[in-house]
Amino acid sequence: MILIPEQVKALRDKIKELEEDIDNATVYFDEVTSRNDRRKKEEQIEYLRRILEESELVKRADDTIIDYGTKFKIKFDKENVEEIYTLAENEIGLKSDSFNQDNGYVSVKGLLGSSVKGKKEGDNFRYSVKVRGIKDTLTITGKVLKVFRKTKNDVDFIISRPMSERLATRKIVKEDIDCKENEITLSQYNLLQEEKKRLVNALLKFKKYEKRIMPGSIIKLIDGEDTIKEFRIVDEDVVNPKTEIKASSKLASRLFAKKIGDRIEEIYTYKEEGKTKKARYFGTIIEIDNSNVTKVPSVYYNIYSVRTRLDKLNRLLNKVRIITSHSNDTIGIGSKVSIMTFEDGQIQNRRVEIINQAVSTELNTDYVEAISPLGQEIMGLTNNQMFDYRYFSILDNNTLMGTGAVYDINNNMKEELTTDPTTYQKKRRG
Repeated sequence: MILIPEQVKALRDKIKELEEDIDNATVYFDEVTSRNDRRKKEEQIEYLRRILEESELVKRADDTIIDYGTKFKIKFDKENVEEIYTLAENEIGLKSDSFNQDNGYVSVKGLLGSSVKGKKEGDNFRYSVKVRGIKDTLTITGKVLKVFRKTKNDVDFIISRPMSERLATRKIVKEDIDCKENEITLSQYNLLQEEKKRLVNALLKFKKYEKRIMPGSIIKLIDGEDTIKEFRIVDEDVVNPKTEIKASSKLASRLFAKKIGDRIEEIYTYKEEGKTKKARYFGTIIEIDNSNVTKVPSVYYNIYSVRTRLDKLNRLLNKVRIITSHSNDTIGIGSKVSIMTFEDGQIQNRRVEIINQAVSTELNTDYVEAISPLGQEIMGLTNNQMFDYRYFSILDNNTLMGTGAVYDINNNMKEELTTDPTTYQKKRRG
C-alpha cells in the first residue's frame, strides 16, 4: 500500500485524536460501555499504526506525468469546467476531517484515477460508466490541462526534495563531525523510529508472510460449544456474510489488529433482498491461513536495498541528538508556531514545528525546515511579526510573493504538535 502525504497526516492526526479521547475519558454511568469503547479505540489505534508502519510512502517520481501524490488539472469534453485533483492509490484517510476538504482526491482504483495515471500535459483520457436505467455504457472523455510541479521556492519545500535526501542525511551518516543537521527535535526522533519499524516490516515481507489477518486470509473461530467456523477476508463489494468478510468494512479493520488466540465478539449488519439482516461472529481465533494472500510487489525492489537503508538509519539514530529547548521567545529550532498566510486572496492557518533539516518522513504540513525559503523568513521572529515569502499560485500558474504572520510561539520541546492553531488555542485556555 502506498500513501500520499495527506493520508499520512490524516492517519497520524486520527491516532492523536483517539489517544486524547482515551486519556480524557471519564466514566459517567456505564463502566462496561466505557471499557468496550476504550478497547475498540485501542484496536483502532493499533490498526492505524500498522498501516503507517507497513505502508510505503509516495516517492517523487517523474513529475511530468500523473502518479501517486501528483496534483493535476483536467477538463471534461462535455463540460466547461476545469477541475483539480490529486491522485492516490487508495482512499484511506482521505475522507477524514483532519485536513482541507476543499482538496479533490481520486483513487487509482476508480475509473477517473485509473484512466489518468501515467498521463502527461496535453494527453486525452477516456473511461466508460454504466448508468442505471440506460442500456448502453456512457463514455466519458477529457484532457489533462496541467501537471503541477513543485520547486524549492514553494512553501511545500520538504515534499519537493527527493525522498533519498530526506530519509537519511548523508552528511550525518558519512562524516564523523558535529554538524547542525545532527540536532533533531523529539518528534523527528519518533519519526525515525517509525521509519525503522517500516523497514523492519519490509524485511519480514520478503522473508515470509506472518500469521496476521489481511485481505485474502482465511480465519477459523471456535466458540464456547466447540463449533468451528471459517471466514475469508475478501476485497470485494459484494460478500457472503456466512463465509466472507468485506476487507473495507469496519469489522475487518478491527480484525486486522487481531492474532491467533484473540477473541472476537462482533455483529455485522447487511442487507439482503431489501431486508436488514445480522451475521454474528463469536469465538476465539485458532488458525490464520495466508496461503492464498496475494503477494503485492513492493517498491522496496530487493532485500539488499532495504538492509542498506536500515543500516544507514541505525547509524543515523546513533549519531543524532535531540536538541535542547529554545530558550527565549523567538522562533528557533524546535519551536512550535502558528503561521497565518495570505495566498490567492485566501487566509490559511497551520501550526508547525521548526526543524534544522528533514531526516525522515516529515511532512510540509507539520514541519518547516530552517533551510527552506519559508524557514529563512520566519527564523528569529517574535509573536505577531509579519514576513514575506514565495509560493506557487495555481490560479496564476506562477511563483508569486505572499505575506504572512507568526503567533502563539511555544518553545517547550515536550509539547506535542496540535493539528491546527484552533486546537492549540483551546488547549492553552484550558
